[in-house]
Amino acid sequence: MTNSANVRIELIKRSYNQEKIVDIAKNDLNWHVRLAAAEHIDDESVLKDIVNNELTSAVAIKAMEHINDKEFLSDICLNHPDSLLRLATINRICDESILSKNELSLLLEEMLLNDPDSYILKNVCENPNLTNQDVLIKVSKSESDETLKRQAIKKIADEKILTDFALNDSNEYIRREAILNPNLKDLDVIYEILRLDSDEFNRIVAIYKILDRQSLLKIIYKKPLQHRLAEISRNFDFSLNDYFLNVFKTETDEYKRRVAVNFISDSDILENVVLNDGRAEIRADAIKNINFKNQKIMDELILNETDPKVLLEIVSKIRNQKLLSGYVENHLDYNEVIVKAISRLNNMELLEKLAYHPDSGIRFEAVKKISKSKHQDKLLLDIALSEVCEDICMVAVKAMNIRNDLIEVADKRREKNIRIAALNQIEAKRLVDNFMGSVFRNSLEDIPFEFALKDMALTDSDEDIRKLATSKLNDEEILYEISFGDDVNRIDAKTRLNSLFEDIKRMDNDFVLKLLVDCNDNEVASLAQKRLDDLKTWKSRIAEINEINDIPTLKDISQNDFNYLVRSEAEGKLEKILFHIRLDEIGNKSNQEKLKAIVNDESFSHEIRKKALLKITDENVLKKFERMLENNC
Repeated sequence: MTNSANVRIELIKRSYNQEKIVDIAKNDLNWHVRLAAAEHIDDESVLKDIVNNELTSAVAIKAMEHINDKEFLSDICLNHPDSLLRLATINRICDESILSKNELSLLLEEMLLNDPDSYILKNVCENPNLTNQDVLIKVSKSESDETLKRQAIKKIADEKILTDFALNDSNEYIRREAILNPNLKDLDVIYEILRLDSDEFNRIVAIYKILDRQSLLKIIYKKPLQHRLAEISRNFDFSLNDYFLNVFKTETDEYKRRVAVNFISDSDILENVVLNDGRAEIRADAIKNINFKNQKIMDELILNETDPKVLLEIVSKIRNQKLLSGYVENHLDYNEVIVKAISRLNNMELLEKLAYHPDSGIRFEAVKKISKSKHQDKLLLDIALSEVCEDICMVAVKAMNIRNDLIEVADKRREKNIRIAALNQIEAKRLVDNFMGSVFRNSLEDIPFEFALKDMALTDSDEDIRKLATSKLNDEEILYEISFGDDVNRIDAKTRLNSLFEDIKRMDNDFVLKLLVDCNDNEVASLAQKRLDDLKTWKSRIAEINEINDIPTLKDISQNDFNYLVRSEAEGKLEKILFHIRLDEIGNKSNQEKLKAIVNDESFSHEIRKKALLKITDENVLKKFERMLENNC
């Protein structure tokens, strides 16, 4: 904000002329000044006029804050086009209890059903005064955005409707909101959530809704929950270790023993179960139990165990990479256990070997693991070029990021999906970089690959490939050639060239522009020279502004000059002049009250406040601002 605006605001604060203040509020060019004027208007009809016609939200909001006509305020909430004003108005109505509870409820309901702004809808829906269940249910079942639907579901009391959302909605976050709602209590529904919900966090939320031990046990013992036992055992607040220890030792029912082993926390008992129990399912659950941590036992078992259920849990938890590698090398039949083992391998030498294994399933898992590792560019390129399975090749391509490698894959592979994936992975560089030293044409190593990309853009039989290749080209001559043709990729070429021209038009670096002037591309050189000339002209005009001290001239330049650099320089010079004028005005002031007001007003600069302070004779004021004087702020 300019100092001239600060001066006008200060005058408003000290003026009693309502007619002049109204004129400023409606017509001043600076919205900060209009806002200050709106704050000092008493006539509510004028304030309503400002609310209806002001284009700056902050000014309209300031006017609204001084209006008490509840019908007018309600109309703003429902009909005003400015969303910020609508939001500020409904917040004020709620904070100041302007409407009765029933009136506010009806207003909120109408806004919730009709307002176009998603942020306002969310705020309205959150409001505790909105309780109409029919409206909330209507919103929850509408095509509203997810955030609003979730907010409505939070406030629904009907358990039947909540059950439908919790069990049947395709969106995991909508289901979660219904599960979290305290009005959903039915244990059978919670059981179905635990059994069927695909989202782990939703299942965790559900298990924590069981508030007593007997209800928890009732659910745990349902046989279809067998696949969730390990998960449930990690997420409950009841101490059940002793109970399940007793069940495991005394119960003859095998299913109940299996349930119990998931909830036992005694590591010695778990180790004994892993080594000696006759049921493979129980041994596997004991290993899966988070309280079983004996790596030595797992090291021994991986060498001798034959049951796949037990082996799956061993390879999921074992830390010994040497033994894990040995197991993989000796058991290369594609199955669930080997997939899990490969996913936990860190042995890159073995993974590379597996990437060329005859079994495509083994190769796929090995390449997937390699793709998550760093510094495997050479291996990924070889896989992308040689792999016969398209799915495996795609995994490798999507992990690549070296431009030349990706061009090579797009050039040498014949499958369209792979070629498109490779081209999409290429990061398009700025064309202007070609003139600044980091150019592909200057690298002998890169030339063949750039030629291949040009060839794809010009002659490939597939138009999608031509378009994609064009969008990655760095050769402006080829782009010119394509842009003047009639091929489908001419638009992409023009877009790419336009990005070069726009970069040059925005460039302020004289050194780079001079390099561009000397390049072989006539259009680029011409554009760079024009930009240099413009900068020279603007810099000259900026230098001239330093010699101008006429306020009207500077004001005209700061508001109307076509170049933002010149406008900015003129505005800065104008502010400096007005600042010194203000200092001189303060130097001539003798009114102590006005001087005190300036010192207390933090919107003024320290220099102005200090100068005013030096003219004050009141000891209390001087003592209050003693630090300002001492620090010479």
